Amino acid sequence: MTVLHSDRPPEELSGYTGFLLNHLGERSRRQFLAMLEPHGFDPREFGLMTVIMNRPGTTQQELAALARIDPSSMVAVLDALEERGIVERRVDANDRRRRAVHLTSEGQRKWKDLQREARRTSTAFLAPLTPVERSTLNKLLRKLAGLDDD
Repeated sequence: MTVLHSDRPPEELSGYTGFLLNHLGERSRRQFLAMLEPHGFDPREFGLMTVIMNRPGTTQQELAALARIDPSSMVAVLDALEERGIVERRVDANDRRRRAVHLTSEGQRKWKDLQREARRTSTAFLAPLTPVERSTLNKLLRKLAGLDDD
């Protein structure tokens, strides 16, 4: 029996939605990792930078929940990004015991570069779909994820 390594799932499993979602998620993850690697970032850092960019001043604890990073790992991830000049922790104006996290100007520049690359990667991944199909897929995935109310 010959084992074929392909980016296509076996036809025998194509009737299982969970299998297809897992297969496509894994393929998307590999492509995303390949995009980030030359820039020296990983998906967890990109996700964290995206949350910080959209919610500047969020605390470490809030970021851990929002970015889905284990709280025990959050300090190390922020420390590494801070050492690279990507983020900075500032004293929270409302509570001096808390530290608000912000992207530095360098962090914002890097995030914008990564965001452009992420969009290109996503566009390439979804190339077999028409724009209407992409929009429908996104709406359906958001609904399954509990992000849409209707």
